[in-house]
Amino acid sequence: MSKKSLISKVLVLCMLLSAFMPLTVAGAEEEYAPWEGKDYTAKQEISWAVYMDDQYDDINQDDFAKMWNDRFNVQWDLIGMTSDQWAQLIRIWVNSQDLPDVAQWDYIHADAASYVEQGLVRKLPDDWKTRWPNLAKTYENTVIGPKLDELFGGTYFLPRAVFANNKPTDPLVSHQSIFMRKDWLEAAGVEVKPYYTIPELLDVARTIKEKDPGNVGNKLVPIGNTVDSLAWVFVYPSSTYSKNGFEYFKDGNGVYQWGPAQPDTLQGLKYYEQAYREGLLHSEFFNYTGSEWQENFYIAGISAMCQGPGMAQVGLRFANNIDANLGVKAEDWLQLSFCVGDDGKYHQPEELNYWATLIFSPNMEEEKLVRVLDVLDYACTEQGQYEIRMGIKDVDWQLDENGELVNLMPEGETAVEKYYCIRPFYHNMIIASDDFGLINPTYPKIFRDMSYNMYQEKIKLTDEKSLGRTDWDAYFYDSDAKRRAVFNLPEEYAQLVVAEGDMETKWNAWVSEKMQYVQPVLDELNALSK
Repeated sequence: MSKKSLISKVLVLCMLLSAFMPLTVAGAEEEYAPWEGKDYTAKQEISWAVYMDDQYDDINQDDFAKMWNDRFNVQWDLIGMTSDQWAQLIRIWVNSQDLPDVAQWDYIHADAASYVEQGLVRKLPDDWKTRWPNLAKTYENTVIGPKLDELFGGTYFLPRAVFANNKPTDPLVSHQSIFMRKDWLEAAGVEVKPYYTIPELLDVARTIKEKDPGNVGNKLVPIGNTVDSLAWVFVYPSSTYSKNGFEYFKDGNGVYQWGPAQPDTLQGLKYYEQAYREGLLHSEFFNYTGSEWQENFYIAGISAMCQGPGMAQVGLRFANNIDANLGVKAEDWLQLSFCVGDDGKYHQPEELNYWATLIFSPNMEEEKLVRVLDVLDYACTEQGQYEIRMGIKDVDWQLDENGELVNLMPEGETAVEKYYCIRPFYHNMIIASDDFGLINPTYPKIFRDMSYNMYQEKIKLTDEKSLGRTDWDAYFYDSDAKRRAVFNLPEEYAQLVVAEGDMETKWNAWVSEKMQYVQPVLDELNALSK
């Protein structure tokens, strides 16, 4: 081969490699790109089951999908799972050894241990953290990932990080908040605040009901929420350990207790019942379906407040709906608040930095697994996140001379709306949308500030008692007794509220009934901790 020919070939190779060079922002750490120079000649068709309430066709067809598919030479076969079938579908697929190549899974530790023991899910290569370092960095940030490694002797599950690069507080607090009609509150002479005690919130609702500042009439719903969301308004702000998955905790003497049986949970239920009896809730809140309870807020305009995730993208969605349906601009109506306990503290167990996990079929070919891990690693880089959140470089966004993101899309338009494939698939592929939402310039500043300030207000109102740190022994504990002690607490709370009789009497009877299942778990946990 001539020297000239060799140089030409090297130049061509360099040009090809440069197409896959990762973006770096001024001041950011240089990212290693394990996909650089790889041979993607062989196309991989990969099945991937994702959680979504609607079915999406042609997930490979829009310009964004084609950009990613061409980069890695993949074709996705997307399988949708709705909320009511999610857990059962995964269980059926795994046990019948018919799991799609990749699947999102709402992690259940008892099932996970069984799947690992039986070899029903694939273990990642022992050196995967070295081979895919960007993915490994995200994995470490979930905290739960390395703990699962310790338990199982390797990586079988990839938790999907809620926050990767823009974590707002440490420890994390929940984004669950209350969107309120500030214009109604002001018209009714109510003080607009970032947080309220529950009695204060009840007073706000009473005043709204009395004065009807929105002229809604007999359709008015002061607090327009459903079963799951009402627990966030009344019960969880009162009791740190009243939430599914975090109800077992050690008291000051190091003895395990059950949160729903504590007096602070009873107090929250009393407030909840009070709101129901006074007609401050929808009379049939327990029959709300789908997003009907939110639509009553931002489409029908008949409720004064609506619990929801206090994230920029949610605020923008609410605001766009209220503007389109009710003709009210965000700056006039938007107030994001939350409830605190009677002690003035914000109560909750710390929010874990993951939502669901990825699992892999043991029957998946090695070439497919490597291709998927390449894609996931790219999705964890700054370039990957810019694309997933902002769209196509130089079409939808660019970096200025200081390395700052510049949005090129029309005001109010986002990549999720422009590209069909992003919401059901790429949006939460491995890093949740919460992370980038705090800095995403396609979300107007009013909503980014709203979200960031909410996190900061909450963390300021916590202490060691009100913000419970994760007891990993209890969180991961599994036994026959614990599997029997499974309750849908928001539904159980709602049933107590709508039942006739005195709340304390009802609650005592309910606790007595549940303790026949709970006490064996407490006994086992206490025995382990000795």
